[in-house]
Amino acid sequence: MQGGAERVISILSRHMIDQGFQVEIVLFLDREIFYEIDPRVKVTAVEKESRSTNILKNLIWLRRYFKKNADLILSFLAPFNMIAQVAHFGLKSKIVVADRNDPRHIPKNPLLRAARNFLYRFADGVVLQTTHNKAYFSKHVQKKSVVIGNPIDLGDKKGIGLSAEKQPEIVSVGRLKPQKNQAMLLRAFAKIAPDYPEYRLTIYGEGPERENLEALAKQLGIFDKVFLPGAAKDVIDRIPSAELFVLPSDYEGMSNALIEAMCVGLPCISTDVSGASDLIEPGKSGEIIPVGDTEALVCAMRKLLSDHKLANEYAIAATATNEKLEINKILDEWIDSISSL
Repeated sequence: MQGGAERVISILSRHMIDQGFQVEIVLFLDREIFYEIDPRVKVTAVEKESRSTNILKNLIWLRRYFKKNADLILSFLAPFNMIAQVAHFGLKSKIVVADRNDPRHIPKNPLLRAARNFLYRFADGVVLQTTHNKAYFSKHVQKKSVVIGNPIDLGDKKGIGLSAEKQPEIVSVGRLKPQKNQAMLLRAFAKIAPDYPEYRLTIYGEGPERENLEALAKQLGIFDKVFLPGAAKDVIDRIPSAELFVLPSDYEGMSNALIEAMCVGLPCISTDVSGASDLIEPGKSGEIIPVGDTEALVCAMRKLLSDHKLANEYAIAATATNEKLEINKILDEWIDSISSL
């Protein structure tokens, strides 16, 4: 478990326990858990319990589990939402599916997207992160949909980037995979590096693109200025001293990394992915550039690195995101949505 959906699950499960719900987390795959889960929450892995990786056998096991244990199923991520809905078909309990990425791109296979769109018609509720994502679905699905942003709770770390001693560093956070398009960020950084020789680029995250990104950094002649330290649970403690945060993704649901960078108080640049316009007011709290536009990213990076006053104004305005996505406000929206079924 590593990513935005998993983070929300860890926070929401704890809050629901506090609200008097009995909560169990069911993992379809038996994978290591990245985020801390409240010890009061039981965690079950289907593959581990069924002792099989056969999807049909696991669907049958999951259906029996739902029938015996669940009054309400809250499923996250489109592929597992479809599995959960198939396993749940015909049962009396309620099912709510939470789509955590841009539904125009995930699942990648158009036939699976069509299947997802069809299955969502039979869900009791659908939770989406942005109005942009809600608009994708049919009117039938939209009627049972609610838009809920990602919660943020930095405690005394809110806005610490505003007072942190700055280092000549540009940071980005995200899984190392094609969707995140860190390759574009490397190319953009290579173009500004001669004019900013003291700067380094640090990309936190792990994934299948690591070797390709390392090879590209060598090819661009910036290998000694690019750092890929892997996924970090304490990334909030590592980024406040950076001069700039960049989200170069080709698509997103709503980026937790962007939310956290803004709430910490970093000037941010994001591609025009879903959620970016919900978070950034261009020219006031950050910069939004076209998806895949390397030259636009170069211009935006130069603009903020050369104008520290403007960068600081962006950073100050960005911290208002803390109030917009305050954790108790967002968690109450989840509880209200579930309780209304």
